Amino acid sequence: MSLTLERHARIGIIGGTGLYKLPGAVVLDTLDLATPFGPPSSPVTVARLAAPDGPGGADGPVVAFLSRHGRVHSIAPQQINYRANLWAFKSLGVEAVISSAAVGGLASSHGTGMFAVPDQVLDRTWGRSDTFYDGSLPTGVQHLPAAEPYSAPLRAALISALERQGEDFAEAATVATINGPRFSTKAESAVLVQAGAHLISMTQYPEPVLAAELNMHFAALAFITDADTGHDGSEPVTAELVLGRLAAAQPRILSVLSDAVRIVWAGLANAEPADDGGNWRMALMPDAAVAAVMGDAGPLRPGAEGTGP
Repeated sequence: MSLTLERHARIGIIGGTGLYKLPGAVVLDTLDLATPFGPPSSPVTVARLAAPDGPGGADGPVVAFLSRHGRVHSIAPQQINYRANLWAFKSLGVEAVISSAAVGGLASSHGTGMFAVPDQVLDRTWGRSDTFYDGSLPTGVQHLPAAEPYSAPLRAALISALERQGEDFAEAATVATINGPRFSTKAESAVLVQAGAHLISMTQYPEPVLAAELNMHFAALAFITDADTGHDGSEPVTAELVLGRLAAAQPRILSVLSDAVRIVWAGLANAEPADDGGNWRMALMPDAAVAAVMGDAGPLRPGAEGTGP
């Protein structure tokens, strides 16, 4: 089944560990998308959320979703094809990407069980392909500002959703991104704290900068599952602990995501295309550069095969 206008998605969700389904939606398609950078982490599910005042229908937002680690958590964080994931979203017409992520807390202000909306990234990864503009395309090398790696209007939408859901959250945070797949030593964790990090993740780089290179808004809904090496007196983090706490918190995470999607959807719908300075207009990279990365791909292109209804 070829992609149709009904499958056009302006909002994308990258699922963090343990989050492998869309928030309360009617699935329209499951797409196996090819990209110039290899396959994405998983097929992309396109679904329509329920309209604000009723069940799923023509008035609800259409959302694209993929599983960052694969559908059965088979891809390690340093092996994720981040470029393919973001390219796939852009090819479907996505303008705003919400990353759902499990993170560790490094400070008492960002405690276990609460949410956070990061505003800064501290990159401590290596070997990851973190740009579309590496000189291999006609556009050559491009230099993108990264002083504010997360989108301000998209972060505001997440903060609004968290407030409306009555959640305990930190509205700002510096998230340190380590390579993984192992967790930190106590010495490493202490260095990150000294550097000003509040949270620790294995996947929050290079997602924000890759999204910005394709002129897509990006923000993260981070759920704090642990205290990393145990700065609060708790036991050091384990994979089993993270997965268990994520499973318990999933209804809360899905509720916040659903609310945030509707806020973003309304913002995008009301944005004036001619208003280049508007909150929901983003053009950090020249259009010609983005077009060179995307090639013939773009929203509603033929040949995106789906398996849904």
